[in-house]
Amino acid sequence: MAVKRAFNDRHQFFDVGVPLSGGKLFFYAAGSSTKQNTYNSSTGSTANSNPMVLDSAGRLQTECWLTTGLTYKLVLTTSTDSDPPSSPIWSEDVVGG
Repeated sequence: MAVKRAFNDRHQFFDVGVPLSGGKLFFYAAGSSTKQNTYNSSTGSTANSNPMVLDSAGRLQTECWLTTGLTYKLVLTTSTDSDPPSSPIWSEDVVGG
């Protein structure tokens, strides 16, 4: 399977300038609330958790690779939001893998 890197494992997320400790990054099929896998390396063999949970500094704990040819919706939330998120910090739809 061909994959393309979206984020490295040091990518940091913020909420109003403050690191998003324990935040969640969800990955869905574009235009939907159907979860879609991401992977932790260029081999595309091991799926990440979905959502990916950020560490105390708001950083991803592993790399994030998207499947080439698929489109994703990315949704960033606080640690307490639901699945699917009801109050996202941001959402970006139609992100190409």
